[in-house]
Amino acid sequence: MRSAYLEIDLDAIRYNTRRTQEMIGASTRQASIVKANAYGHGAVPVSRACLQAGAPMLCVAIAEEAVALREAGIAAPVLVLGPPSPDEVDLYAEHDIISTVSCIEHAEMLVAAAKRRGIGVKLHIKVDSGMGRHGVSANAAGELAAFIAAQPELTVDGIFSHFSSACSTDLSTSNLQLATFNEILPTIMAHVGDDKPDLHIANSGAIVRMPDTRFDYVRPGAILYGLNPGFDDSLMPEFRPALALKARVAIVRHIEKGAPVGYSCAWRAERETTLAVLSIGYADGYSRQLSNNADVLVGGRRCPLVGMVSMDAITVDITDVPDAKLGDEAVLIGAQGGERITVEETARRAGTIVQDIVARLSDRLPRVLLGETGDGDS
Repeated sequence: MRSAYLEIDLDAIRYNTRRTQEMIGASTRQASIVKANAYGHGAVPVSRACLQAGAPMLCVAIAEEAVALREAGIAAPVLVLGPPSPDEVDLYAEHDIISTVSCIEHAEMLVAAAKRRGIGVKLHIKVDSGMGRHGVSANAAGELAAFIAAQPELTVDGIFSHFSSACSTDLSTSNLQLATFNEILPTIMAHVGDDKPDLHIANSGAIVRMPDTRFDYVRPGAILYGLNPGFDDSLMPEFRPALALKARVAIVRHIEKGAPVGYSCAWRAERETTLAVLSIGYADGYSRQLSNNADVLVGGRRCPLVGMVSMDAITVDITDVPDAKLGDEAVLIGAQGGERITVEETARRAGTIVQDIVARLSDRLPRVLLGETGDGDS
């Protein structure tokens, strides 16, 4: 196996799913967000862990992600949160995938696909409550719902929206979005028939901070992976981080005071220095913004990353860990000894969000799965 890799704790995924269920209560269900390769954690094993822990539905961003779950033998309902496109629309009927519809053109594509395949398609209507991206607007919601109702090939399985600022200190925007969603619902519901569709709007931030948004489903994303999506740490419930990023020391080098390291000579040794080179870089999704701006755990101690993050390598000052040697474990995200480097710290240093840090982690990194049997997830 490659010397740089990810450890994925599936017990933590199961724990976080059950912890979320405790928060939302028995009357609300979870649609686990496993898009973008389950935020870099591995869509198939994470999906299975969520389902084992009681989540009845999965959400992805594009149809191809849903097909990958089907091809892995996952039969649970899968909702594609993004819009259908002409090139992939037949996949919805072929693989029993739930589509998101925001306009009549989306519905027309699904009708055509359903007729070609001779099978109906389920869909969720997305409402633009103030995000300004996908979703039907208030003045078009009735027309869309009426059109869908007239198509025997289509079944409205749900209605949903998405918050833009549920992690913000000021929840006024989110409260306005919730009010808008509630105002549009009767217009749509008037056309959907006797079978009440499932309603959902709560993402991770709203699950934790806005109990009145939990409706029939919630959509845990960041919290499913034990990540704080951006609200005050004091508000973060007890969730378990599910990911660790590790590498083995590829070589130990000794350099003189004043010697440069890496591209652009962006760092020079202020003393005689011992360096560990790790075979991981921005091609693996480790941000170049962490150049001269991160710590790595070696021998249970924080050691500074020095020089630029290269495509395939980084250098770490291990002068204060004299026993370090080739093959030793280095931890870029995760725990070692009594120290821990979190995704939140890494995101802060890189000037981005936790989702960006984990979602960019490349398929070049092997995923080592912990807790596959589920024996330690209580």
